[in-house]
Amino acid sequence: MHDHRHHKPGEGAKQPEIFSHERAAVLDEPEREQWLPTPALLELLAAPARACVLDFGTGTGRYALALAQARRDLRVVAYDVQPEMLDIVRRRAAESRVANLDVADWADAQRRAPYDRILALNVLHEIDNATLRDLASLLAPGGSVLVVDWDATIDRPTGPPAEHVHSPPEAQNRLTRSGLERIERIGDARFPYHFILRASR
Repeated sequence: MHDHRHHKPGEGAKQPEIFSHERAAVLDEPEREQWLPTPALLELLAAPARACVLDFGTGTGRYALALAQARRDLRVVAYDVQPEMLDIVRRRAAESRVANLDVADWADAQRRAPYDRILALNVLHEIDNATLRDLASLLAPGGSVLVVDWDATIDRPTGPPAEHVHSPPEAQNRLTRSGLERIERIGDARFPYHFILRASR
């Protein structure tokens, strides 16, 4: 298994630098709900009862916390490559007293595998092929990963420039090469700037 601590993404990544923890506040802007609505994401994730769910690239933990609060039956694991992000999530989890959320570094996230569901939100363009294969390997049989990422083919007022993100066919190719199968593209008008792919192993 591959060490994710380096901040220069390797082969396959589109964005030259990962999103920095120094800009964490951007991830919490309320207007994001207009184009990344939390309830819609949780619905699409469709976690079964008592499932183990990994939020891969959790950032400030916005969606991991929402999921843990909405679904007390789930075990939610929040992982991010940046320890500074994990510190933010730990603090928030303590403040909101959610008992079913674990904040994990990579070794912890691997130990808690396999996962019934993995959420990969705005991370595909930042991670390299080795990291993507690692992500795929954490899925339980019959489990699925929900990949929601900026669509390079959509003219957007926000998010990274088009050359730093994937078109849906590019994204599908990368998922296929990482060992994921049954890749389904989901059209959802609630996400005007993103494509949505669901894949299993």
